[in-house]
Amino acid sequence: MSKLNDQQLHQYLSSLTSSKSFLIAYSGGLDSHVLLHLMKTISQTSDINIRALYVNHGLQKEADSWAKHCQKICQNMQIPFDIVKLTLDLTTGESIEAVARNGRYQVLKKSLQKDEVLLTAHHQNDQAETLLLQLFRGAGVDGLAAMPKIAAFGLGQQLRPLLSFNRNELADYAQHHHLTYIEDPSNQDQRFDRNYLRHHIYPLLQQRWQGITKVLARTTEIQAETAHLLDELAAEDFDKIVRTSGYKNNNKDCVISITALMTLSAPRQKLVLRYWIKQHGFLMPSAKKLQHLFKDVIHSKQDASPLLTWQGVEVRRFQNRLYIMSPLNKFDSTQVIRWNIKTNIVIPELDLELQADALKVLLKNQKKPDKNTAITVRFRNGGEKLFDVEKRINVSLKNYFQDGAIPPWQRSRIPLIYLGETLIHVWI
Repeated sequence: MSKLNDQQLHQYLSSLTSSKSFLIAYSGGLDSHVLLHLMKTISQTSDINIRALYVNHGLQKEADSWAKHCQKICQNMQIPFDIVKLTLDLTTGESIEAVARNGRYQVLKKSLQKDEVLLTAHHQNDQAETLLLQLFRGAGVDGLAAMPKIAAFGLGQQLRPLLSFNRNELADYAQHHHLTYIEDPSNQDQRFDRNYLRHHIYPLLQQRWQGITKVLARTTEIQAETAHLLDELAAEDFDKIVRTSGYKNNNKDCVISITALMTLSAPRQKLVLRYWIKQHGFLMPSAKKLQHLFKDVIHSKQDASPLLTWQGVEVRRFQNRLYIMSPLNKFDSTQVIRWNIKTNIVIPELDLELQADALKVLLKNQKKPDKNTAITVRFRNGGEKLFDVEKRINVSLKNYFQDGAIPPWQRSRIPLIYLGETLIHVWI
């Protein structure tokens, strides 16, 4: 696309997605205002639906007035508009930039509706800056691919339709259409890496190499192609590991065989692990964390129960299996839940619903209880015995879990069904 206009942008959108519903991440700045204006123009001659969302980080004293500005702009343009105010946790050890970005994207994910596409106003200069920042951080191929034009996001997709245009082209568009936009003073704060790069380093690069923005953008495309090819190789290796190990690998059972993994060369082991982590939607670990994954988890002693964490992720080992999961919620394993067999039981902390119909089938195999005998859901606290109906004997729950290769961290979170004071079923 040689010139920034609504017709060209509409054709470009149509080539990337069939969706007719778009959520615009609108901050009121130059980039997002240009995108908002373009999409409004497109909507007037097509059947697309648009709405806008402003995320108020509360980091600037002007944030509330900026929210009102955005609201007024959208009202004048007759665009549905929402504001979400964030309370950021700045004690995580991450940079303010990272915390704000993560918070913003969490809000956008929650706000995105099914089959809706999120539009963000990243442009060619943003892409070039991202590539350089990733390079300075020692990123691999995925990092050097920078920002994709389109990717899965929440219930829908995220699309960056302005990546083919540079900042000057957006400024020319805004001037031509007399757009009023916000100038965020934090964009001048050179304590932030991106701002330092933008105001100090990048101008020097442009003086030496005038076409560097397009060149760097093209480099990200090459890296993206390379990353795609590596993903295909990783997928082949991963499928082979799953087939040979026989382990399920779905969202609730994210397991990989360490023995099968070790049959690959060291670079392909890393490739498969990155693929495995990405396929389950978790944040990619740093190179240092990946080293710890091998040293402290994969190569730990057979009888150890190591745990490695990074943002939003826990990786554990049990026997010869590697598990990846979201951090476990706090859970009270001493609780006792009385069960009326006419209704299901929901246990939010475990993201679990126990079905009443399944309980009724289970009770058919039991001696008909007295009507006053309570049915309860409990959890392991030690010393429990499971009554084996067929053998008519009690079996140690500890041995039951060991024989079933149930990981230790799961054992106190598995519902136990009691008929009176008799444990009759383990809800696995």
